[in-house]
Amino acid sequence: MKKSILLSAVMLLFLLGSCSDDDSKDLIDFTVSFNSATVSTTEEDTSKDITLNFSRSATEAGTITISYTGVNAEYGTDFSTDPAGDSGTISVPVTVGDLSATFTFNKLADAIEGTTKTVTFSLDGYSNTDWSNGSTSSTMVSYTEIAATEGVVDTENGGSNIPNQVYFDFSSATQTAVKRDTWELAFYNGTENRVFLNSSLLVSAVELTGVTDLLSITEDSEIDAPTDLYTLNFSTYQQDPVTVSTVSELLVGLPVGYTQYGNIDEGIVFTDNKEGALEGTAFAEVSTTAGENYVYLVSLGKEIPTEPADPGSISTTGGDRGFMKVRILTDGNSYTIQYAELNETESYSEITVAKDTNYNLTAFSLTDGQTVSVEPAKGQWDINLSGVFSYYGDSGGIVAGLTYSDYVLHNTLGDVGVYQVVVEGDVPSYSNFGMADVDEASFEYDNRALIGSGWRDAFGGTIYEDRYYVLKDADGNYYKFRFTAYVSAEGERGNYQFTYERL
Repeated sequence: MKKSILLSAVMLLFLLGSCSDDDSKDLIDFTVSFNSATVSTTEEDTSKDITLNFSRSATEAGTITISYTGVNAEYGTDFSTDPAGDSGTISVPVTVGDLSATFTFNKLADAIEGTTKTVTFSLDGYSNTDWSNGSTSSTMVSYTEIAATEGVVDTENGGSNIPNQVYFDFSSATQTAVKRDTWELAFYNGTENRVFLNSSLLVSAVELTGVTDLLSITEDSEIDAPTDLYTLNFSTYQQDPVTVSTVSELLVGLPVGYTQYGNIDEGIVFTDNKEGALEGTAFAEVSTTAGENYVYLVSLGKEIPTEPADPGSISTTGGDRGFMKVRILTDGNSYTIQYAELNETESYSEITVAKDTNYNLTAFSLTDGQTVSVEPAKGQWDINLSGVFSYYGDSGGIVAGLTYSDYVLHNTLGDVGVYQVVVEGDVPSYSNFGMADVDEASFEYDNRALIGSGWRDAFGGTIYEDRYYVLKDADGNYYKFRFTAYVSAEGERGNYQFTYERL
């Protein structure tokens, strides 16, 4: 029985869907859709890329013809486009293999205060007769900020290695893709002084309690390690006690993995908790008293593989990226990061990062020694399609370092709420769900992992069609959304698609 439980957990964690053979199937129809029915601009915006999504990759080259109409907007005076559209239409080229195409809207003059100014672009024809319109055949570009009404999003997570994290903002219909190995630590910009780990890269950390001298620690150092550590025994499928007395012995159980050391009952965990709570970070809250901040050993996680996985499978974790030692100080308004290679005894690097209240977190790369632009501003993203997610916890009775794929988080630090709707009984279907059906009490603001990977069946390789999600952003806009794909038309994992609608 224990063996079957472990097998289920292993299958769940690796999430290897069954491979499919599409050779004998006809290609699906080639359709074109705008990725959003509305596009919002600000006074600072001088241009916007408009994206056209395809139902599958193009097997032949061609052009898409786009027409436009303006409200208080004239071509050449108030706006222009790339490619040019001064003839009254725009010809957007498509090359073989493309999954999408873009053209650029250039704003030449702002709207006069108190007036409406928009341009609507519409699909108007194709050079190939077997191409056709998809679900969203037009999009309206507004010269002022408006909340997006609906759209279909193909995310830029990058395929079976899932190299990118993607942040998406519903009201602006904007996605931001960031390579997930560009940072290891992130610093909280709120009133508390907290450090978060890059869970998408399997970063972990352990405190060396009482140690304040960064250069005194090497791989051979003797330490007062956390007591009552445990690791998973694959022979008994139970937790076995572990005793460590040196740094090198502790490092064996630091990286995220099935045999990662820890003790949940005693609160000894080398990862951030999955819910994303401030009090659940592997790093203790950073004190403004320097002597209370100790040295941490940091596992830099796993490399991103470069070889694509077989169709229907994923390959997201490569070799170990190594270890560093880190000490964090703060004056309450900034963080000072001291860090060095593990066996360095002569000098360490030090950098101070000021808090920026426009952002939840400021990301930092220990390998490059600099801050990194990762999260958009805290009010400008709602969900994070992290793709890969890790933490130490319990799954099916197995306590271990866990790794998931196809994972989705929401912006709890930015006051975004989400809840899941499962269609059963008299629960309305996705298409029938309206504003009157919203249950305010169900919104979850304290668990970023509520969506998680629960929207798809890893074993069957399919999307759960009986569920969807309701989201309330920080500005009070309500959206419903559901996932419609997590593989491409060619069967490659790491290609997510979802549809959304403002309520």
